Amino acid sequence: MDGTARILRRYTGASILIAVFLLIVNYIILGTFVFKGMNEGAPPVHVTQTVAEGLHKNSSSYTLEPDAEEWLQKSQAWAMLIANDGKVIWDYDIPDQLPRAYSLAEVAQFSRNYLQDYPVFVWEHEMGLVVVGYPKDSLAKYQIHFPISWMSDLPYRLLALLFGNILLAALLSLFIGSRLIRAIRPLISGIHALSEDQHTYVEAKGMFSGIARSINHASSLLQKKNALLKARDEARSNWIAGISHDIRTPLSMVLGYASELEESDAVPYEQQQKASIIRKQGEKLRSLVSDLNLVSMLEYEMQPIHTKPIRLSTLARQIVTDFLNNDLAETFTIELDVTTEQCFVMGDEKLLVRAITNLVQNSIVHNPSGCHIHVQMTLSPNQRNALLIITDNGKGIEKGMLPDLVELPYSSKRKSPSHNGHGLGLPMVARIAAAHHGHLLLTSDTGKGITAELCFPLSS
Repeated sequence: MDGTARILRRYTGASILIAVFLLIVNYIILGTFVFKGMNEGAPPVHVTQTVAEGLHKNSSSYTLEPDAEEWLQKSQAWAMLIANDGKVIWDYDIPDQLPRAYSLAEVAQFSRNYLQDYPVFVWEHEMGLVVVGYPKDSLAKYQIHFPISWMSDLPYRLLALLFGNILLAALLSLFIGSRLIRAIRPLISGIHALSEDQHTYVEAKGMFSGIARSINHASSLLQKKNALLKARDEARSNWIAGISHDIRTPLSMVLGYASELEESDAVPYEQQQKASIIRKQGEKLRSLVSDLNLVSMLEYEMQPIHTKPIRLSTLARQIVTDFLNNDLAETFTIELDVTTEQCFVMGDEKLLVRAITNLVQNSIVHNPSGCHIHVQMTLSPNQRNALLIITDNGKGIEKGMLPDLVELPYSSKRKSPSHNGHGLGLPMVARIAAAHHGHLLLTSDTGKGITAELCFPLSS
């Protein structure tokens, strides 16, 4: 799975970086400690050299320069000068238990190590050998010897050690990461299933058992809520469909009798006018019921879509012609502008006709004093979508009210309630566009008309 592989790569990379960083820090700290320990206070070799250079013979006695004596006092050290015959010919604060004469073997031995547990250091003098000793247990002396070949290979050995540590860190991180991924993988699968609205169950075990139980609980809650929403939507849709069906028969009778009364010569003129009002209001009611049923079906994706390749330019011409032939008032003018004929979309012809008709009708209804309506058929700039743009120069609408126009009258998404008609026309158009994998875009401002842009993907 891509998610687990990405986690493992990042975990391994982070582990290696941390291991390398810690290794470098440890080298720095170790080197600092060693360097600081070697140079804490006055280095013994420096003190010994200072004493040897500051020791001078005057006739039959020796004198020590004040700086050298001060170094000895600060270091709590003692000193002596051994002549070439092994006898001590000068000393400074030398311990009483130390002998005053030494053989060549003894000098060779304590020059490298200790003199009766006193760490000592030597320096050549013109009269013999200067020996400076420090208090017992104050310094540690180690003689370490390395072959030249080993020392020359030391940088390569350090690099090998570094890469070895990196490899070990990588192996350990892979091992730990794989075990971690094994525990995380079911959680990731469960989360992916939740994102796709699928039921999931993750076995609750290991360190992530709490998260697994939370995922299972969330899955159960989502399934219950989805079932309730589905039942509610089906009940609402069935109720609307039932009401539409039950109203259709009596409404047809009302419209039929109203038409007979309106056209009957035996009925007085005043009664004919009343019958005409009844017929017109009945037709509005029938249209409202039909729109409500269609919007409901589209809202809950229950409306069957019968798609086929449709040339939008032909559809636009047909609709514009129908409006012009149906006694359109002289205060309204409609202009058709087709920039391309080769513009096919996969769609339901009846629904597309309904959407385009609603947009033109919307411009007519909301501009009773008349307006110019421009219908344009063109392609999007990227040549991938068909655009059907309907523009009028009417009174327009405030920009802030545009989002409400595509919402149902009593939707919670509306910022303000609908007070102008039943408000199903534009919401229906938006849902028809969505059912065809397109969208409706509205632009307008007060006094500047309104532009409705239907965008559909071109058929391949």
